[in-house]
Amino acid sequence: MTTPSTGPIACRACDLHEVCRLGGLIALGDRNGTHRTGALRTLRAGTRLYRAGEPAHSLFAVRQGMLKTVEVGTDGEERIITVNTPGDVLGTEAFGRRMYSHDVVALQPVVCCELPLSLLSEQYSRVRELAAALINLLSRASAPRAALARGSIRERVAGLLLELARRFEQRGLDGRRFSLGMTRQEIASLLDTRIETVSRMIQKLHRERAIEITGQQVTLLSLKPTG
Repeated sequence: MTTPSTGPIACRACDLHEVCRLGGLIALGDRNGTHRTGALRTLRAGTRLYRAGEPAHSLFAVRQGMLKTVEVGTDGEERIITVNTPGDVLGTEAFGRRMYSHDVVALQPVVCCELPLSLLSEQYSRVRELAAALINLLSRASAPRAALARGSIRERVAGLLLELARRFEQRGLDGRRFSLGMTRQEIASLLDTRIETVSRMIQKLHRERAIEITGQQVTLLSLKPTG
């Protein structure tokens, strides 16, 4: 059975919203869902949004579902850099380079708003506030994520769950009960540990009633989000 996607979020909860609003480029309106400018991209789980080295032509705002940003080594093995949740904007390296830096892969069924850079360039010279909005967007996109691969394994797993909860709540989604989106192997890659270690700790937290987990669905019990 397909794991339900996380979201969708309201446009106003997305990091790209102010850029879209100022430039008149909102892809999906909050009121009636009309499709104006740009496009909606849907991805099946396991599908790549883009690959490292491809020409960078668009920004992508995650509206629904989760993705992973990965590096592929010379041996073909993937290393997960970060997990992307609703409201995140992908492809911001397009402003400094002409190609994408990493592979981005859907963990679940995903819906993204696609904003071609050509549309931004048309608006940029006419909308002064757009420059400030783009600077804010790049600032948020470059902010460091929580250091999830540090500390004890309990701290790493708990930190990942709390970080996801915080990010979902920030976007107006349920931060107490959500789809984890990742396999145990993907979690181990993100936390720089072994799959067996991750599985044992998740089950330990479940037995302690810190969390309740069934398949991909996790509910935080005594493990509370902060901030």
